[in-house]
Amino acid sequence: MAKKEKKQIEASGDVWEEMGALEAISVAIYNEQAAFEFYNGLVDVIENEGGKSMFRSFAADEKRHRQHLEKRYGTESCGGAFVFDPGRVKQITFSVDSQTGAIDAVELAIEAEKEACAFYQDAARKTRDEAGKHMFEALAADEDRHHEMLLAEREALLGHFYWFGADDQRFMEG
Repeated sequence: MAKKEKKQIEASGDVWEEMGALEAISVAIYNEQAAFEFYNGLVDVIENEGGKSMFRSFAADEKRHRQHLEKRYGTESCGGAFVFDPGRVKQITFSVDSQTGAIDAVELAIEAEKEACAFYQDAARKTRDEAGKHMFEALAADEDRHHEMLLAEREALLGHFYWFGADDQRFMEG
């Protein structure tokens, strides 16, 4: 079966040292929209209903994140509404088809979440504004949770998942 190209939208722009909370929120809104589009793109081409369900759930999470960030933008800007500018995003092409396996799709998502987490961690290190730093750290933690969930999903799909006890120290070692 032929590959079907899908567009993944990612935020573009640099993080600068004086970036404040409003700018951080703005960048994050574009990133969350990118993630939403990415997961919806996977839903569009994957035929496995379990996979579709998982990626729909992730898309819904990203949509909720964007909505939360837009509300926070309004609070931080004393009621000013966020105006989405499509010109601030770049397009990245990735190829999947209807026969893309669950593991392949999860691998794509793992990479997307890993990159998002790294972006927010880097932004938190670069900005000197404390509110901006905290915003980026919280977003990095959210993306890291998604990354960990996807890693666990991949391990379950591969049959490598094992049960452990809460007092099992191996889980905490890394």
